[in-house]
Amino acid sequence: MEKSTRGVLLDAGLELLGRVGFRGWSMRGVEDEAGVPHGTARHHFTNQRGLVLAMVRHLLEGDLPAAGESLDQQFARWLDAEAGRTRARYELIVASFHDAELAAELVHGRDLLVAVLRERGATLVDAAQLVSALDGMLLDALLRRLPPESVEPQRIIERLMQ
Repeated sequence: MEKSTRGVLLDAGLELLGRVGFRGWSMRGVEDEAGVPHGTARHHFTNQRGLVLAMVRHLLEGDLPAAGESLDQQFARWLDAEAGRTRARYELIVASFHDAELAAELVHGRDLLVAVLRERGATLVDAAQLVSALDGMLLDALLRRLPPESVEPQRIIERLMQ
């Protein structure tokens, strides 16, 4: 199935953000990354803020576990196939320290993941702690540039998902 231009822009924006950070990120760069004419992002998102907020929502939708996906598999996906999106998430988290609306969107995404874990049987406290623990492990693995197969979240997952 072919992605819409909007979807291509959102994916390109996240990949570019994960690769170059906000200092090297721009709407024009996103358009170049997506291979679309200049002005396309403005047409779809009005301005840079609109694009960033849409990227956050798009990122958070993709962060939820796929049907039948275990937490281990999800974690591995975030460090391997979606490492650029994971790095983009941390760029957005840092930006949210000075942007209450962005912070609210990111908190909402974390709450959705906690809700999924609660549906899988975790208590609210355990689900929230697991999300925080996995987040810390992800950040540490990215900072250390560890290969995905060397990071083993199973012990934490098993401990908090009893």
